[in-house]
Amino acid sequence: MKNGRWLIGMILMLILGGDPLWAVSTPEKDSIRTLVITGAAPYGYHPWESNIEIMESRLKAFGKIDTEYLIAKGLEDWRKWEGQFSDYDAILIIYYWSQAPEAKLKKLDRYVRNGGALVVAHSALAGFWNQDIFDDWTGIAYRERDAHYGHSLVFDNEKNRIIRPPGEGGGSGHAPIDTFQIHTQDPNHPIMQGLPQKWMQSRDELYYHLRGPNTNLHTLAVAKGPDGTFNPQAWVRRHEQGRIFCLTPGHHKPGVSSVGFITLLARGIEWTATGNVTLPVPSNFPSEHQPSTDPPVFK
Repeated sequence: MKNGRWLIGMILMLILGGDPLWAVSTPEKDSIRTLVITGAAPYGYHPWESNIEIMESRLKAFGKIDTEYLIAKGLEDWRKWEGQFSDYDAILIIYYWSQAPEAKLKKLDRYVRNGGALVVAHSALAGFWNQDIFDDWTGIAYRERDAHYGHSLVFDNEKNRIIRPPGEGGGSGHAPIDTFQIHTQDPNHPIMQGLPQKWMQSRDELYYHLRGPNTNLHTLAVAKGPDGTFNPQAWVRRHEQGRIFCLTPGHHKPGVSSVGFITLLARGIEWTATGNVTLPVPSNFPSEHQPSTDPPVFK
């Protein structure tokens, strides 16, 4: 039976271009020790303290996820941190830094390559400029000042991939803060199982025209951008032995209060750490036309 599961995994690897990210899993964990790297708020755009307070209480509602924090308000805070990434089951980076210390990124890169779990959320995708290590993790990112950087990945109404070359389609952007509908792209992935086909995100930034060096990523959820194409809002990648989950929502209080956002975040943390998802979908998950910002409820 063990050999049979291995064979199925290898077949999936061939079919999916070498990236069956959920074909190999680790034993279920009672507690997922998660390091949250946060602390930056340039120009006051991202109120990380209030956002983290909301996220902390709502992640606890799911159970299992045990958070600790690296508050890095600048490069020196990153450099002073003497912890070990290998002490954690998952690393979550959320909120914006233009760059991070290269030495720390190299250590985090080794952690992920050796089987570590990495989650990158919202404005972290807009930072780390000109740091190839970061772009190797995410594949695409928010690059609004450079329409000629890398390729852009979008989808048409039939979920067909459209790869736009450098210079085509413009740089990254986000629509005015408002509610928007998120479409499940892959209902079979463990993170997405049990979620509705369409659901409404509360007031947030809808990222579009994400660009980068590698569009070979597995898209889990999309949203319609201003030009009518559907843009990745959640995706996963493999980085050698490690798993990476990227999530674009989470700008400010309404966005991080979304039951949809916190559900994807919690399940993404669990999946990157274990390859499985056991955390349930809240009973007050948003509907196709109505967002939900109350604390998660499980019935």
